[in-house]
Amino acid sequence: MSKVEQTTLGDVLSDLWTARIWMGCAAAVGFLVANVFLFSATPYYKSHMIVSPANPMNGAESSSLLADENLFALRYLMQRVGAGSSSDFLRFESTYDGARVADVLLRDPKIRAGLSADQRFAFSNAKERWSAGELSDYIHDRVKLESVGTSNLRRLVYSHPRADFADYFLTALHQTTDDLIRQTTRKEAGQRIAHLRASVRDTNNPDHRRALTSLLMEQERLLMLASVETPYAASVVEPAAADVKVAWPSVPLSYSGFIAVFALIGFAAHGAFANKAPAARPAARAARRPISAKRWFKAKGDNTNRPLTLAAEDKRDVA
Repeated sequence: MSKVEQTTLGDVLSDLWTARIWMGCAAAVGFLVANVFLFSATPYYKSHMIVSPANPMNGAESSSLLADENLFALRYLMQRVGAGSSSDFLRFESTYDGARVADVLLRDPKIRAGLSADQRFAFSNAKERWSAGELSDYIHDRVKLESVGTSNLRRLVYSHPRADFADYFLTALHQTTDDLIRQTTRKEAGQRIAHLRASVRDTNNPDHRRALTSLLMEQERLLMLASVETPYAASVVEPAAADVKVAWPSVPLSYSGFIAVFALIGFAAHGAFANKAPAARPAARAARRPISAKRWFKAKGDNTNRPLTLAAEDKRDVA
């Protein structure tokens, strides 16, 4: 059985040293390409905003409910604004990149002007006309909602060539989403109130009237909370603020990445072309029998030993 030849570290270093010229030339080309990439790329700045579940009702309202012994309203209050409840905040997380939010944002001329300036490279064409569906996909791809540790806080992250527009866009996105949730809640509460009032008028049973009245008070209180101009679903913990440093492109990463990739291409090209080059000398001539400095023989007709004159082939070998 023939032994499998193993490649050692010395073999790898030897191959790299042999291909040093190819790799150096390719790395120089990669350096030039990195310069072209950095000069043509548009710098992007990253903006951050931290939000949390909103608590539109404080302890004063809950204490008044306790004094009235309104168990239905108290139970509803604990479900809506309790520490462990965040149904409206979950709605905020699910709808911030929806088509309804995008449609409202497109009515703002500042949003449309800022979106037209979003282009990765100087030679690329920015999108001028947007639809609600296209902006919804844009928000889904470009605005990230990240968790902050193990808390219920969320961080909105957005990058744009203009740092001021990145802050404005996140602020408008939060306000629009929160307002739409508030309007939906207000509309639903108004419909429930109208239905409960009609049911109270049509009911003669005192127990039923008491239960319907408690439910009516819950919906009226909910309508009051949804009518106050404060954050309803998501409160702003940290307003939108853009970083001072450029988030994209990274200069060290660009140079190191392009140089490494092109150097690897140069090494692969050297290996491909070196295998096709003809051998320096034939394999048959590589192994020759050794030629002694002198050969002794007996000359014909003479009994004395004399050195042999080298033949022409041997002279070439010695040379």
